[in-house]
Amino acid sequence: MLQTRELMQNSLCKTLIDSHVAAIVIAVLIFSALDAAFMGLWIPAFNIALTLLTSVATGIPPTLPSFDNATRVLLPSTFSLLFVSLVYLLTAWILSRWVYGVGPIHSLGSYRTKLSRKTHV
Repeated sequence: MLQTRELMQNSLCKTLIDSHVAAIVIAVLIFSALDAAFMGLWIPAFNIALTLLTSVATGIPPTLPSFDNATRVLLPSTFSLLFVSLVYLLTAWILSRWVYGVGPIHSLGSYRTKLSRKTHV
């Protein structure tokens, strides 16, 4: 029974390597992680930029924004988006290590060179 499971895992890994599915999923996970991190950091950065622009426009010396009620309301969504980004990166790393045996960036780089050598008609 153990040999059957290992054989099935090896055949699934080989199928994922031969097809484009694993590389596409890894690329989508990395881009989703970047999107979630950008969206998570956009809210606080926009709040800080707006506070600094307002202080410059009014002539008041710029200070960092304090934790007002609006910032306290937005912090859970910021942290949840950063957590989702981390989960996407971890998933891409696990899948890449399982299928290709290396990290996601290295696997996509080697896949790009492999894809450029093939002729697709």
